Amino acid sequence: MRFLKGLTFLVFLIISIDGNSQWVKEDDTSRIWLNAGIYLSDSSFFNNTPDLFWADFSDNWRKKDSLERRRILVGIGVPDYYNGNIRIKTGYAYGLDSAGKEHFVSLDEVFAITVLGTPYLYLSESVNENFIKVTMQGVISYVQYYRRVPDPFSVSAGTLYNEPRETSEYVEEIVDFESRTIVKKTRKNLEAILQRDQELYTQFQSEKRNYATLVKYIKAYNDNHQFHFK
Repeated sequence: MRFLKGLTFLVFLIISIDGNSQWVKEDDTSRIWLNAGIYLSDSSFFNNTPDLFWADFSDNWRKKDSLERRRILVGIGVPDYYNGNIRIKTGYAYGLDSAGKEHFVSLDEVFAITVLGTPYLYLSESVNENFIKVTMQGVISYVQYYRRVPDPFSVSAGTLYNEPRETSEYVEEIVDFESRTIVKKTRKNLEAILQRDQELYTQFQSEKRNYATLVKYIKAYNDNHQFHFK
C-alpha cells in the first residue's frame, strides 16, 4: 500500500456549525473540510449533510472487529491511497443515521464519503481505485481519474474474431458547489461559471483570453464566492 506523507500524525479539527453553513476554512491553509460520514446522494453531498455517520466503537471494539471480518466498511483510519485516491475492496458500508439507527448500504449506493475532512466520490468505473479525491479549491473544485471504457475493436492475438476488452481514458470534471452539479472540465464550462460574476468576466474579456488566464480567473472566482450549504 502507498500512504501519503504525513499520515503518521493526525490533526483533529473542531468543526464550527453556523446555521445553514457547516464548514471550516483554516486561516493558514486553503483546505475546505466537509462533515464526516457517508453521503448517499448528490443532494446530501452538496448540502454537506451526510445520510449516515461513522459509528463510535471505542466501547465496543468486538462489534467493530466482527463487522470488519465480514468485510464491511465501518470507517477509514489510514486509507489505502493510490495516486491520492482510495481503494476500498469491501462490498458494504455500515453507519448510523441521525436517530442512531444502524444501516448497511451497498457500496454501489454510496455517492461520497469523507476521510479526514476531505470528500471522495465513489466512481466504480475508475481504473485503479473507486473513491476519487475531490481536489478542494473552493466552490469550484475538481476530480481527475482514469475511467474504464470498452474497447470493442481490440483483437486477441491468434484469434479470428474480435474480443472486447477495456481501455481507459483520462477524465477531468468540475465539482460545482454553487450549481450543485458535476460537469466535464472544459473551457466552455469554465467560462460559463465565470459569467456568473459579471465583474470578473468583464475583466477576463479585456485580457488575453487563453486557458491560463481563464484558470487564473476561476481562482479569483473561488476567492470571491463562499460556500452556502442549505
